[in-house]
Amino acid sequence: MMPAVLWLHGLGDTGAGWEGAFGALAQKATFHHPDAPIQAVSVQGGAKMTSWFDINTWPISLQEPEGPAGIEATVKAVHQKLDAIVDGGVPSDKILLGGFSQGGTVSMLAALTYPKKLAGIVAISGWGAYRDSLPAKVSDSVNSKTPMLYTVGDGDPIVTFPLTKKTGEVLQSIMGDSVSVVHARRSGHPPGRAEMDSVAKFIASTLEL
Repeated sequence: MMPAVLWLHGLGDTGAGWEGAFGALAQKATFHHPDAPIQAVSVQGGAKMTSWFDINTWPISLQEPEGPAGIEATVKAVHQKLDAIVDGGVPSDKILLGGFSQGGTVSMLAALTYPKKLAGIVAISGWGAYRDSLPAKVSDSVNSKTPMLYTVGDGDPIVTFPLTKKTGEVLQSIMGDSVSVVHARRSGHPPGRAEMDSVAKFIASTLEL
């Protein structure tokens, strides 16, 4: 049974948008790309789109409320998806959970609150759905020492750097050297080629591909 990657897309996208993003790794691990539910998003005037949870600020900033509407239901659903992969024969410690932007936000929280040990965690351009309250929420996490790669853009126009910088500091307070926080030099929201290469190497390393 090959190792598995559960990858979560960003706001308004679908799982198909990330299929093939990690090239040859798809020959060595099974990638799962679920779609977020379609629901109203406050910052978009209540327009309905694929979204893992609600968003209230744009650009997304330190003023974004902690514990956004829908986040806990999504975390529960992600845990169920992880359980289904385990039930399919893949040990939990051979599964990596990751995502981009809103999906990265979910992947961090879902991984740190999942009761089974994972192989690794990745978040690209995500942010902490909880900041001040996160340490208490994950104080007994079995994944607090699971390798995590958290990469963000220092000039990201969508998810602001003060928010991602704060998120990185919170993660480091919880996980210590288990989390690698990378402040990439970019002015866009999507990752650059070097970031994608580093993510691919991280996935290959943690899953021993």
